Amino acid sequence: MQLADVLDIDRIAVDVAVSSKKSLLEKAAELLASDPEGGDAREIFESLCQRERLGSTGLGHGVAIPHGRVSGQSAVTAALIRLRHPIDFDAPDQEKVDVFVALAVPDQCSDVYLRLLADLAERLGDADQRLRLRSAERGEDLLNLFTLETGPAAGP
Repeated sequence: MQLADVLDIDRIAVDVAVSSKKSLLEKAAELLASDPEGGDAREIFESLCQRERLGSTGLGHGVAIPHGRVSGQSAVTAALIRLRHPIDFDAPDQEKVDVFVALAVPDQCSDVYLRLLADLAERLGDADQRLRLRSAERGEDLLNLFTLETGPAAGP
């Protein structure tokens, strides 16, 4: 499973203005709950907050992957949010974050979820991929970054 398998254009938000981690997680929960297989927005929000209390999901370089397990969630669902202005997200490098890939995962999901997180961390750890994510103008362009490639080293 890759991000393109669980991300839909309706769950991509570009140029979002939020001022805090809490408001970002609320926006992420709202987008994740909009999926037909998604859980309740409040439950998703609580799950994302609970995971953040364990430690920041910030990866560094202005990127974070907030995620949480949600009862009532029937499949893995993703949302992609790019902020207009970066916010403090307690990232390990202390850099403010402007690119978020949020995941809502069914309670019983494990291996698929962990492989997806690993793939995302690798992709988002690539400087060229981050540059493309930040320079894309529309949600469709962002989605294409994940559907046209298999990873950071993809090519002919």
